[in-house]
Parts: sequence; C-alpha cells; structure tokens
Amino acid sequence: MIPLESRIENLRAGFGELKSVFEQQGFVLGGGYEYDHGYFDKPLDRENDRAHRVYLRVPVFAVEGNIEEDDATVRLGKPFVLKHEFKTGPDDRVTTGAFSGLVNQFAEPADKDDAVETVWVERAKSALDELERGLDPLIH
Repeated sequence: MIPLESRIENLRAGFGELKSVFEQQGFVLGGGYEYDHGYFDKPLDRENDRAHRVYLRVPVFAVEGNIEEDDATVRLGKPFVLKHEFKTGPDDRVTTGAFSGLVNQFAEPADKDDAVETVWVERAKSALDELERGLDPLIH
C-alpha cells in the first residue's frame, strides 16, 4: 500500500455528487462497504489478464446519513495504491465441510503487503490528477 498526497483528502460533499464523478472516471464503490465507510476503487491494470490486481483506492466516510444515500454527507480519506496478488492453485488453508464452505469462500492473498511497482504508482498519480480535476467544483 502506497499513500498518495491529494487535494481531495478530507473533502466533504454529498455522496450522490461524489459518486457521479467517481463513476464517470471508472471508479466503483467496493462491494464490501458498510453504512459508515467504504472505498471507491479504480483498477489500474484493467488491460492485463494477470493474477494480480492493482487499484487506486479512495476511502469514503459517512458524516451525516449512510453510504449509498445520495443525500448523505461524506468525507474522503487519503487515497492510496493497493496491489493484491492472489494465490493460484489449491488453497492450503482450506477446510472441508458445509459450514466452512459457506464462510471460507475466498483464498488468502499471496502477499498481503505486496510491493507496488513504480509503473502502478505513476499510473495512480495520473488517475488521481484526473479525479482531482473532476472534483474541482467541489473543492473549496
């Protein structure tokens, strides 16, 4: 994980306004969001069909209301680059049984703190610059 300096850190705005700009620029609200926080993610290696995925991730926190409510007020956190290398082949920590199959659906990452190469950091900075320009009307 590589944190990035940005003018959007601590920006407060309506969730609907922010979501619109983020989606126009290829970000999605990650599926694991909660009512009070979540992450806007943009894949940086979309053109590659490799096992790893690299993202520009921007945390979002509810200030008033709940995430996914257009009229909620939210605050953006510090953007960062995240590389998540997935294991290929059998998962050596798998246990069998009906209950464990319901709970343990996902493989552990190959390296939870995988190094992020310079090419991805530069691509993330470029995507972040574009996002900042899109959010300029909301930045005071």
